[in-house]
Amino acid sequence: MKKNKIYKVMKAVTVCMLLTPFFLTVTGCSDQLNELPSQSKVDGNLVVDQRSATVALNGIYYTFAMCGTDYYDVKSTRCSQWYEIIPADFAGTAIYYQGAYLLETHNAISLSRYGSYLWDSFFGTLNAANTVIDQVGDAPDSYFTGNKKNEILGEAYAMRALSFYNILRFYGYSWDVNSPYGVILRTKQSKATTLPLERSNVKDTYEQIISDLDFAIANAPAQNEPYYMTSWAAKALKARVLMMRGQGNDYQDAATLCADIINNGPYALEDNYADIFHVKGLKSAEVIFGIQPKENQSDVKESYYYRNSAQYFPTDNLLALYENDPRKEQMFKGEPAEQIGIRDDGSYYIYYDDKYTICKHINPLTFATDELEETQYQIRLSEVYLLRAEALARTGNLTEAGSLLKTVMSKAGITDFSAVDAATTQEAMMQQIFNEGIKNLSFECGLEHDLMLRFPESITLKFNPAYAQKEYNVFAIPSDEFKYNNKLTEADQNPGFSVSQ
Repeated sequence: MKKNKIYKVMKAVTVCMLLTPFFLTVTGCSDQLNELPSQSKVDGNLVVDQRSATVALNGIYYTFAMCGTDYYDVKSTRCSQWYEIIPADFAGTAIYYQGAYLLETHNAISLSRYGSYLWDSFFGTLNAANTVIDQVGDAPDSYFTGNKKNEILGEAYAMRALSFYNILRFYGYSWDVNSPYGVILRTKQSKATTLPLERSNVKDTYEQIISDLDFAIANAPAQNEPYYMTSWAAKALKARVLMMRGQGNDYQDAATLCADIINNGPYALEDNYADIFHVKGLKSAEVIFGIQPKENQSDVKESYYYRNSAQYFPTDNLLALYENDPRKEQMFKGEPAEQIGIRDDGSYYIYYDDKYTICKHINPLTFATDELEETQYQIRLSEVYLLRAEALARTGNLTEAGSLLKTVMSKAGITDFSAVDAATTQEAMMQQIFNEGIKNLSFECGLEHDLMLRFPESITLKFNPAYAQKEYNVFAIPSDEFKYNNKLTEADQNPGFSVSQ
């Protein structure tokens, strides 16, 4: 992983405060997310009409996409590292070529060091959403035509829910609804007066996320460009959240939401899985929500394959799932790779070993650098199918669960469904759904981590035993949050970590 400076503007009273208004004053934030902010004004009412409200809304997506800084401390798209690689390393689907970061083993020092990347990014987007919700919500209805005000708010609520959920799954005990380790539920724009805030419990965190999503489902536009939220995307995200919570009627409700999207939504599975990433990108009928690249962006290839040298490799456990799967040659490229070895006397040496480069977003046949490979995927229809299959399997409907699973697998060119047909118990069917979920959804937006948290340990620990020690299934809350948020105490840090790490 290349060393990158962390965006420090969010520290002190500016923790997630300056970032969004900085973007809200952009004049003409384009669909390509390629225009820089013109100033950093943070006070006053920035929404004075429908146009400025739309610019403010675009600022949320801009902040979501421009989630890091480059070597010159300039705001930049770092989605491939923050949203794809770090979670994949954490889940155990990828490993750094030097093996030095140890995220796949849930090393406590690494979980303290690298968690700040995701924290800053997620809270930056959260503050952007809160700014829009506050200012558009307070704006007179006369500023807007038709239902535009509620549509803008619907998208903002959906993005706030996504931010809260991302924070919960990487920093909270999402698997335990009775846990006190939830999210700091910031629902107002961060200022000096609103920055100090207590940590909420997991139950209240889920309720906040679902409340936001219910508003988005009712108000966000049904049709939009795939890099903007819609009511359909909010439904898919709610199904994902319900499956993680897994309480009461959550599985049944998630299955119902997924059925609505599958049967009534404007989406369709691609006939060839690789076409999503190597041919169509966000134009794919399968993409429900994604991140459009910045113009002339070249982040993905540099993150996965820097200067003709592979930076990350699929783990052996991941590659084992791809045996006899036609996607193996579409998603990975075998090559001799330079490795670092350690002699008995502790000195280092270079050797070469046969490894596979991760090519989900980079066409392994061409290794071409183009805008398509820079696209990020947040929600796809394949996930919706797999969520419904999982929900049905958990509630005893193995037949339909298997049918949905085989539909998804067939789009990847698989024709042998004997393992699915032989899965006549809930455990066996869940194993098959897990296998396909890992293969289908890895290296996108950290969904392999969701699977590791959500599925039974009898399945997940065979893939990555590090998840057995639950306190290290999350990152540490960064020390700066304790420094500048005086409502937090040492007891609010995740177990196994200190506030000074």
